[in-house]
Order: sequence, then C-alpha cells, then structure tokens
Amino acid sequence: MLKNYIKIAIRSLLKFKGYTAINLLGLALGLTAGILILLYVLDEVSFDKFHANLDRLYRVETLFATTESVGKKSYDANGWPIGMKLKDYPEVESVLYAKDASGLLIVHDNQQIQQKLYFASPEFFQILSFPLLKGDPRRALEAPYSIVISEAMEKKYFPGGDALNKTLTLADSLTFAVTGVMKDIPGNSHLQADMVLSFATYPLLNSEFSYEDGWGNINIQNYILLKPGVDAEAFHRKAAGIYQEHAGEELKTWGITASVLFQPVRTLYLTSHTNSIGPLGSLDRLYLVSGIAAFVILLACINFINLTTARSVYRAKEAGLRKVVGSTRSNLIFQFLSESLLLTCCALLVALMLTSMILPAFNFLLHKHYTLAALGSPAVMICIALLVLVVATLSGYYPALVLSGLRPADVLKGKMQYSVRGVQLRRSLVVFQFVISVALVLGTLIVMDQLRYMQEQSLGFTTEEVLIIDASVVRTPNRAVFQTFGDKLRAQAAVSQVSFSNALPGRRGWAGQVAWAAEGRSEDAVTVEYIAVDEHYAAALGLQVIAGNYFDLERTAALKDGLILNERAVAQFGWASPADALGKRIASPSGYPAGEVVGVVRDYHQAGLQHAIGPIVMDYNPHASDLYAIRFRSEDAAQLTATLRALWDEQFAGHTFHYSFLHESFERQYESEQRLAQVFGLFSGVTVLIAVSGLLGLVSFMVVSRTKEIGVRKVLGAGVWSIARLLSREFLALVLLANVIAIPLVWFIGQRWLEGFATRVSLHPAIFVITLIIVAGITIVTISFQTLRAALSNPIDSLRHE
Repeated sequence: MLKNYIKIAIRSLLKFKGYTAINLLGLALGLTAGILILLYVLDEVSFDKFHANLDRLYRVETLFATTESVGKKSYDANGWPIGMKLKDYPEVESVLYAKDASGLLIVHDNQQIQQKLYFASPEFFQILSFPLLKGDPRRALEAPYSIVISEAMEKKYFPGGDALNKTLTLADSLTFAVTGVMKDIPGNSHLQADMVLSFATYPLLNSEFSYEDGWGNINIQNYILLKPGVDAEAFHRKAAGIYQEHAGEELKTWGITASVLFQPVRTLYLTSHTNSIGPLGSLDRLYLVSGIAAFVILLACINFINLTTARSVYRAKEAGLRKVVGSTRSNLIFQFLSESLLLTCCALLVALMLTSMILPAFNFLLHKHYTLAALGSPAVMICIALLVLVVATLSGYYPALVLSGLRPADVLKGKMQYSVRGVQLRRSLVVFQFVISVALVLGTLIVMDQLRYMQEQSLGFTTEEVLIIDASVVRTPNRAVFQTFGDKLRAQAAVSQVSFSNALPGRRGWAGQVAWAAEGRSEDAVTVEYIAVDEHYAAALGLQVIAGNYFDLERTAALKDGLILNERAVAQFGWASPADALGKRIASPSGYPAGEVVGVVRDYHQAGLQHAIGPIVMDYNPHASDLYAIRFRSEDAAQLTATLRALWDEQFAGHTFHYSFLHESFERQYESEQRLAQVFGLFSGVTVLIAVSGLLGLVSFMVVSRTKEIGVRKVLGAGVWSIARLLSREFLALVLLANVIAIPLVWFIGQRWLEGFATRVSLHPAIFVITLIIVAGITIVTISFQTLRAALSNPIDSLRHE
C-alpha cells in the first residue's frame, strides 16, 4: 500500500508542475533557513559543555559600584588576592589563577609572532577538561618558565618531532621549557589559547604582583571548583562580600564598593557581558535568529497549505472516488500526508544544495566556520529528520483533513461547498504571512536608518586621512626607539602630523579608572577613561581646545603634572564650566589620573555612537603608548603605506607591520548593527518571497472558486478592468490589514530597540510608507497575472466550469 501511495503522490506532483515547483521552492527556503539556524543554535548552546565538572565550575567576576550617577560595572577579572582568599573557604575544592599573556611574542626564525598566550596555575588541567597529550597534567604548569603548547603549535614550531622538554623563546630573551602538549582547544570554548604559560612565571615578570595585596589591580581571572554537594547559591551569598571584608576601608577611600559574582561556566558564553580571553555569544541574538528562522519555516508551511488547498478542487473527485471504493478517512489522510512528506524530502535535497551555496556567506555574516561536514553529526541529522517530519505534518495535515472530509455524493455531482470558515482561515494565513514579512522589512529599514544616522553624525574629530600603526607587538625597555620611529615618520613629505598614544577613537584607553576632584570627597568619585598622549595628539585628531592649553614641550610643568579633560569630565567632577576647571586638581588611588587640569577639549566620540560620551582624562605619558596616529596629505594611500612599511621594517625588523585607517577602525564598532541589518534583510527577502507564493495560491483558489461568477459578470457587460479590480480588491485589503497589524507592533519594538543607543534616529513615518508601497507593489504585480488572465478568459468556458 505504501508503494501505491508513493506512486500516486509522484503522479499528483508531476500533474501540477507549477504548483509543485512553487511549493518545492517555499519548503526548500524554509528548510534552508532551518538547517542554517540549526547549525548556529547547536553550536552556540554547545559552548563549554565538554567540561567534566560543569555543574560545579564557576568563573569569578568583580562588580564595582561608585556613585549612583555612575552606576555599576562588572569585570571578568579580579584583584590579585581574590584567588588566595577563596581558597580559605571550605566549600571550595580548587581555585585557578589565570591571566592573558598575548602581549608576549614568540621569537621564531628571527620573527616575532603573536599567538594566544595565557598564564595559568597548575589547576588549569584539573579544573578544566582540556586533555594533555604529552606531559604530566598535575606538574606541567608548576615550575616557573614552563609552557604547554597545543598540537597545532607543536606542528608549527617543532615540525621535526616531539616538542616535550624543548624550549621556546618569548619576548626576545625569555626562555620557556615545553612541559606538555595539549589537544587543540575546541572552537566551542569561551577560553581560547594556543599556549599556556605557568602562572609562577608572572610574579617574576611583574615584581609588584602580590597574592596578598593589590585589591584594585583587576587583571587576574579566577575559576573555582566547588566541592560536590555544596549549595552554590548559599556559597555565593556567603562569599559575595569578600572585597568589603578584606579591603572595605581601602576601597572606601577610593570612593567605590566591590563584590564578587560567580558566573556558571555552563552559561557563561551566552549570558556574560564580558570575556577578555575568547569569544562571547548573546542569548538575545540567539533568540532573535531562532525566532526569525521559526517564522520562515512556519510561513513555508502556510504557503504549502494555501497552495494545496487551492489545488483541492482538482483533487476532490479523486478523494470522492476513493471513498466510494472503500477508502477510509484515515487512509486518505495518510495518503495526502505521504504526498506532503515526499515533497518535503525533495525540498530537503534542494535545501541541502542551497545550504552548501549559502554557507560561506552565512559564516561571514555570523563570524563562524561551519562546514558541510557538520551536517553529518548525529545531533544535526536527528534534528534535520525531526524538522522534515514537523514541516511535512504542519504542511500536509490541514489539506489532508479538508480533502478527506468531503462527501462523495456532493463531489461526484460537482456540488462542492467551500466553507466560510475555511476561506477565512486561508485569508488569515495570508495576513499572518504578510504581517511577518512587513515586520521584517520594517525592521531592516529601521536598523539601516539607525546605522546610517550614526555614520552621518559629527564625531568631534577628523577621521579621514589618518593612518594607524599598532606598535604593541614591539616589546622593548628601550622606549627611545619609538621616538626615533616617530621622527622618521614626521620627516616624510606626505605626513603632516604624528601622534603616539595608548588610545584612539574606536580603541579605548584605560577605562574604569577612579578619580575625584581633590577639593571634594572620595565618595564622589567618577569613573573615567585614562588616555596617555603626547604633545601632537590633539593636532593629529583635530580636537578642539576650548579652555586652557594643550600640552606643549615648552611648558614642562604642565607635561609633568598637567591633565586635559573633555567637557563631560568637567561636568562629572562638578565644575561649572571648562574655564572653572582650569587649575583644579584631580586625585586617584592608582595615580592614573592625578594632577592639575591645564586644558579642556570639546567632547568627541571616543567610542561608537551606541554609547554616550563619557568622561575622559588625558595625561602626557608617551612612555605608556603603543599607537601611532599619522595624518597624511597624499591621496595615494597605497604609496604612503608602502613607505611606512619600509620604515617599520628598518626600525623594527622581525616585527609584524599592523596598520589600519582611522575611519575604518571606527566603523568596525558598528559591525553588530551591520550584521543585524544583513540578517533582517536576508530573512525579509525570503519571507516576502514565500508570502508572495502563498498569495499566489490564494488568488488561484479564489479564481477557480469564482470562475462561473466571472463568466456571468462578463456576459452582463463587465469589463476586464472592473473584474480585475473586483478580484484584486480583496487581496489588497488583506495586505493593508497586515500592514495595519504590523506597523504599530514594529513601531513599539523599534522604539524599545533604539532606546539602547545614546545617539538614535527618530522613527519617521516615511519608513512605514515606503514599506507599504513596497509590499503593495509586490502584491499588485503578483495578483495581476492571475486576475487579468481570469478577466480575459472566454465567458463560455467559465459558464461550462460547473
């Protein structure tokens, strides 16, 4: 019997090739969206799930709070003594000390190479499930100047054989012994490292480090493993006040309070707001993309239902005859579901081909590295099989109910009745399709409008014709070489200004520094961004000094003790005006920043326009700098870049030349919004295409069901355009209704989304009018073909229809 059902299904699909092609395309698009998002979702939720003791594993975070006007800020790192104090708690089984070490470069074949390096204490391989292939996992990171490398690094730096007990040179003169080789850290780990250095080395490189002091030095990552059976919530409440217990008075003098948070590693990737050692996901983005994909699949199913129902007129006699010869309703339902399943399986084959073509662009869009091989994993194959069954059932069940419920006597006499409820359902489905389509089109336009608005705003500095050279790869105690290189840059005819600093717009300085007006109270502390600059910084960026003076080599006192503020910092410190701030002093527990205000610059955007302008304090400190900002006159940027590269290779042989342009660097801050616009644009195009196909199905159904009416109207004198208007009016009303439903909904959601931007566009009615015109235009083009064909048909043929 199953074989018979398949034969009938194939004949039926081939008989109505046009409808089959449209159905196939709609289902294939839906399944393609489903497969792509399935890869994304399974990858996102798999992060860090491979750790053996995941239910007891936590990352320790620090939460700082200053005044109410500043609020709270969390960090994924902690003060130096936190790890040692946590070891004193009986609930804690083990504590890991770790720190980013990417500033140390590998010296190999006279080249300095940057890799992902990480300091870690011996607990690294005990707390975290990263297999060590060679070496002792308990002792590999015990001794100073020990290093564990990944398999990939062993092949790269020791291609001839075993790396164990051999040495690597870091930062020109530091020799590390290879004590282990670990399996490459998987891509679905929030912690990414090519090499792990023993944490015992860090105090030897930083003489100020102490396990007992340095509560304000927030640069150490700690992970804890709780003992089995410990009530995690109770422990979190107990240990949250560890800062206040041991350093409360010291923190009070800084005008801040601090507490620790315990982030479960199980949910860290998707729920944490910060991760300085690897990738970071977004639960909101996961829900958004998954929701859009679900709607696309649902629209494809609705599209199938409408087209199949429209075609049911031609299948009614078949169903009636089968009932006459003994088929039960369940037999008919199974037959039509088999047809739906067959078509869905064919759509799956098309979807797999589409996936292979779209996957590179999808990877680029989401910054992923998925391959077709991932489709062969058991989890993905099971999910795809379930997806096919769900789509086939959703698509085929309602049409199967309709066809199997027809009465044989009425069908064979040609007296088919179309229920009002069924017609209304089909109309409702089309409205729903267009609500989603209109919403996504509007969402795309809103995101693009906000992105355009941010890109067009004045930034308060000059972005054009400024080239950036990143000198952070050069690690040397001889700071004079940077001054020498800067002088060589200034000697170039095409160069007008050269600045050396630790931050530039789009590249933040030392954020989170605490300071207060010296004549005020430490309780009124302000969190500022500290920027180390030289005397050329303002000129290179085109910053406007509105009070006092900028740094000048002739005013040596200002160079030693002077500070430059922006307008926002002046307001935050409580001074009435930029002029009033001159001569005032700023105090800070760390000494950065601390000194006398000698100048004020007009506010400018150090970060993207998603963020409000924050307080900035500039200090003359070129020795803490590593970024060159080069303003050039020449229009030939390629020639200038080649010249600068040659100068770099001459001054810093063996170091990689990293450069970018300031406008490009600043624009990269909008990548999230650009990707969001691309995602919305992609899915809105797909949903409109599917919705149009569904509309075509409903038009076909209506034309067939009203064939005799059209013939009578033509006999009575109705013209072609009057009939076309008659048939089109209803469909345009459905699209208009969809807009009426979608526009207020998107307006509300759009306003909420825009509230997350410090600089935001106002929602203009033109966006909604444009959307209405686009969707209405597509609708008119879609329905015109069928309605005009019906209006131009011979009325005699129409009257013979029944």
